[in-house]
Amino acid sequence: MSTLDSLQHQIDELQTKLAFQDDTIEQLNRIVSKQDEIIRLMQAKFSLIGDKIQTIESNLPNKAFNPDDEVPPHY
Repeated sequence: MSTLDSLQHQIDELQTKLAFQDDTIEQLNRIVSKQDEIIRLMQAKFSLIGDKIQTIESNLPNKAFNPDDEVPPHY
């Protein structure tokens, strides 16, 4: 194998590796973008749940719940 053939083979291998890396980077970018969208949706839902909990808590009587004050149902 001549030096020129060896260099051409190395270039071909590098181009192949670069193509696979470009594809992998694009796949990872799509995954990260999708995960970012999912995280944003989850944050919005979490915020809504927090707002609902605060609304429910504000509508409860001010008396704190104490399990010792509760009578078990069998009495």
